[in-house]
Amino acid sequence: MEEIIDLLNQSLKHINQKKMVLSVSGGVDSMVLLDILYHQHYQIEVVHFNHQKREQSNQEVVMVQTYCEKRGIPFHYFLLEFDDTGNFQSQAHQLRQHYLLDVAKEIKSKYILTAHHLDDLLESILIKITRGSNLLGYAGMQPIYEKAGMHYVKPLLYAKKQDLINYATKHKIPFMHDASNDENNYLRNRYRHAVSPIMKQENPQLLEQIKQYNYQVSEAFNFIRKTSIKTIIDHQIDLNIFKTLDRAIQSDMIAYLLEKNNIELNFDKLTSIKNMLLSKNPNQTYRLNQNLVFIKAYHKAYIDQYMTCDPVFIKLKNGKNTVENVEFFTFLDETSIKAEEFTKLCYNELAFPLWLRHRLNGDMLSFSYGHKKLKKLLIDQKVPMQKRDQLWILTDNNNQILWVEDYYLNQTLGQTKTLYFKSKGV
Repeated sequence: MEEIIDLLNQSLKHINQKKMVLSVSGGVDSMVLLDILYHQHYQIEVVHFNHQKREQSNQEVVMVQTYCEKRGIPFHYFLLEFDDTGNFQSQAHQLRQHYLLDVAKEIKSKYILTAHHLDDLLESILIKITRGSNLLGYAGMQPIYEKAGMHYVKPLLYAKKQDLINYATKHKIPFMHDASNDENNYLRNRYRHAVSPIMKQENPQLLEQIKQYNYQVSEAFNFIRKTSIKTIIDHQIDLNIFKTLDRAIQSDMIAYLLEKNNIELNFDKLTSIKNMLLSKNPNQTYRLNQNLVFIKAYHKAYIDQYMTCDPVFIKLKNGKNTVENVEFFTFLDETSIKAEEFTKLCYNELAFPLWLRHRLNGDMLSFSYGHKKLKKLLIDQKVPMQKRDQLWILTDNNNQILWVEDYYLNQTLGQTKTLYFKSKGV
């Protein structure tokens, strides 16, 4: 059993003597990890969750709390509440993460430990293969990874379940068996009971092979991810560079941006976005969820907030007009303002009142040489689609376009009268 202790000390060698949060369910895996950490003199605080799904949950609380109190280990207990609107496993995971982070912040720790082991790793790999993932996902799990400044550590990831059971038996470590793990209600349990045993029969060294697989895939991913991070600048993909890269790096650059925005990854989504970025169409979008969209805008690609553009028609009055996040000013008296601060519009006749709106299909601009569609102007200027839909347009009451924010001023209206206006962010 020295091998288990060596594995644990090796994985924690850089954080020895630092306070750590340990999630303990009461099962053999987490109780063995708790016992080893205690006897190796690590600074730990235990967190236990009651999911309120089994009668034995209350007995587990008592067992874990008693173990901790006898040894002077700080103990945190959370009773989890669930609603009926979502997947239980997903809700449970999110709630556990929430409370583990709370405890870590409370005790000023940057390390959260869980007792996942080699058999868990095998099951995770099978699940990822079934559901689809990126290269790191296919590796299953990592012994340690960092997210938002927090380090998530799995010190027993390369230890076999049976070795943990043997250790608990030898050292008389208390633990309880979760009867729900014997049911086939969840995908992980079905793999555990139906698939893993057959694979182990075919290859008695399967778990060792899984460990090697994890090493190799993780190393390949780490190499690719370093290139991705180096190539993505300010959370944007330069498509001129993107098109020259190996397809594995292209896929990971997309995956990296999705991960940073907490978007679930699957192969179909990854393929669709990659095809969009490699297509000849310069302006495209891929809706990620209710709030986010993946945008391709000429030579750049990035994730941004999804913004709806319902028709907006705002009647303007003389003087100051407040419109959403824009202060829009209209003046008819040239003597009352500093002309150099304003846009000057010359005209002979206009149909008042003036209106402010966003662009519409068929919008036409007037020039001395004739007419041009607003859409064509914005394409020529390589204005990203997202920005096009947010531009403000000033028209008269006959829908004649007088001004397009940043890109156009009508100079075909005559010279006998003047109108001054400006727009600025509040």
